[in-house]
Amino acid sequence: MKKRNIFRLIWFGIVTLFFVWQGTTYQSRNLPENTFDNNGEITIEESGDEIVFLSKNSNYKNQVIFFQGGLTDPKAYAPLCRKIAENGFTCHLIKMDWRMPQWDYKKIETMFNLKNRNYILGGHSQGAKMASQFVYENPELMKGLFLLGTSHPRDFDLSNRILPTIKLYAELDGLASVSEVMENKNKLPKNSYLTEIKGGNHSQFGYLGKLLTDGTAEIDLTEQQHVTAEKLIEFFNDIEVTK
Repeated sequence: MKKRNIFRLIWFGIVTLFFVWQGTTYQSRNLPENTFDNNGEITIEESGDEIVFLSKNSNYKNQVIFFQGGLTDPKAYAPLCRKIAENGFTCHLIKMDWRMPQWDYKKIETMFNLKNRNYILGGHSQGAKMASQFVYENPELMKGLFLLGTSHPRDFDLSNRILPTIKLYAELDGLASVSEVMENKNKLPKNSYLTEIKGGNHSQFGYLGKLLTDGTAEIDLTEQQHVTAEKLIEFFNDIEVTK
């Protein structure tokens, strides 16, 4: 074979392996065994648009809408959504077409009766970006906003809004660095809370592989998930108290 053809084969092989590796990192992995188990407190229902973690104790409480990260398997966020439901808040984990929140985030307008203002919206990474975008475009619909592992809002300004908001960011996040988060801090709603997860990274906001360019976490997945759930549930409960 000519050297040029050999080079092409090697190059094609390298590119193929790269994309296969990238694809596997975006898949959910190592989910706790009980993630999708029904019991007396939690019931899981799945459709083409969402996985719902129904809480027995969610009567009269706000419900949570969770946007997946871009390209990621939505099931990577199922353990966190289950934990939210275990604390009394029914959680809707939204499945995005082609796993791309920026193309599909408006689907919740037809899935839910948002005008009753009974929902708290948020997500991870690109999902968080599109959650903030939805709030920007629909300022009166949501009861609260939560953002995980994102530098957004970046391209628009929510600072004139009064909306309970929390942003959780990780010290070693290689996709939404601390400096980027701080750079756009002034675009968040006025009454926002920012919490840094020491030793955490971008990937461990879900049950995922280590994503390309992400930093290496100094805490394990279980700890980062615990801190994330704890801070979110505290935030959701605060909204319940003040509504």
